[in-house]
Amino acid sequence: HTIVVVPDEIIDQLPKGRIRTKGTFNKTPFALAIQHKKDGSRYFMVSAQLRKEAKIGSGDSVKVTFWIVDPDTVDVPEELQAVLDQDEIAKKKWDSFTPGIQRGLSHYVNSVKNVDSRIKRAVEIMEKAKYGQLHVQKNAPKKKED
Repeated sequence: HTIVVVPDEIIDQLPKGRIRTKGTFNKTPFALAIQHKKDGSRYFMVSAQLRKEAKIGSGDSVKVTFWIVDPDTVDVPEELQAVLDQDEIAKKKWDSFTPGIQRGLSHYVNSVKNVDSRIKRAVEIMEKAKYGQLHVQKNAPKKKED
């Protein structure tokens, strides 16, 4: 992984705690959390794939634009949404997961380029979820009821 450091003058304007963002690196879209070190510095963790797509090399200057998003917002891939729309039990199970777990499962489905593979992953994870077989379901925190 590569990091893109957030300048101090930007850090001073950010809220404390964990911050989820959407934005672009060199006009390439991303959805990332701003990470922080014990010394107070903040940065984005950039995957090899995103680095390649944004044409970011070691030591390069990067044009970054970002905005803060609701930490509970989850971008659900359309293949996974289709499974949830068609399976009431799967949808109920999905709704019981925290936004962090939902985000992780969405990322897993979306991390392959092939549509058929995304469909297969969406069906598999929700079938496992219905029977409590996902690794995240063992000792997972329950989502707070409103």
